[in-house]
Amino acid sequence: MPDTEAVTKQITGQCVEIAEKNGWTSFSVDVGTQYPVRLSTKLDAIIQAGRAAGSDVAVWTFKESQGKENPNKPGTFFTNRYLDKVETGGAATENTAGGTAPAQQTATPVPTPHHDAIAPADRDRAIVRQSCLKAAATLLQNVSYPDDLTRMAAWMAAASAAERHVYKNIDDTDDPDDLPF
Repeated sequence: MPDTEAVTKQITGQCVEIAEKNGWTSFSVDVGTQYPVRLSTKLDAIIQAGRAAGSDVAVWTFKESQGKENPNKPGTFFTNRYLDKVETGGAATENTAGGTAPAQQTATPVPTPHHDAIAPADRDRAIVRQSCLKAAATLLQNVSYPDDLTRMAAWMAAASAAERHVYKNIDDTDDPDDLPF
């Protein structure tokens, strides 16, 4: 196991998922990157503070260290992130040597996101819609139309049909051979 010191870091973001496994509670925090940052803890007070933060923007303080070697990618190591403190609206709960205690309140303003939060189901639907639009554009790229308005109408009709196909209700089908999978 590599011998590295833990580094304390802070991120600002919204919790998008809470998972519990083997006594650990992991919070997935969306910080605006492709993947959320996963922070783990076993301490009840910090777990309660993380759950209380809900989908609000919070400042998450954690210790990051290098873990054991990744067997799937030899030469690389896992990154361990242990949650120490959650701050929402000036209140914080942190891990101290004697246990868990309320942290000092500071006058630090809580940052606001530059966009509204999007629910995971809405995000998935937006991705499907973008895929359908791209497929329709690719399908119709070599077809000639009298004007741009007609081309746009055909493109939107093809994209709408593709999206309906993706979301069609398989329970409404009488013939199981009609299913696309």
